[in-house]
Amino acid sequence: MSGIIIRSKSFKAWMLANFDPDQLSDIASHGADAGWHGLIYYTDTCKLYQRFKSEIWEMLLEDAESLGQNVFEMIANFGRAKDVGSADQFENLMTWYAAERIAREETDSN
Repeated sequence: MSGIIIRSKSFKAWMLANFDPDQLSDIASHGADAGWHGLIYYTDTCKLYQRFKSEIWEMLLEDAESLGQNVFEMIANFGRAKDVGSADQFENLMTWYAAERIAREETDSN
């Protein structure tokens, strides 16, 4: 098992500290579920979610509003939402969402 250490003040800072531009591009293109360090095990993704949940929810609210939906309508449309059956799986999905969103932002801005 992994057991990541989180020193970053934000999820975005954690992503930028742990993934180079090529990796961010791959995450943006192929998804956070492709086996990236820190994004594999529930112990890690749940730890990230707990540490950065306020930031993740800000992202969710912003994106849902831009789509004219509430957060739960938006989450229900995530490709992996149908597989959520526990709190850990939900936290994992939210962490993957945030990782993919930040990866897309960073890839689009370069």
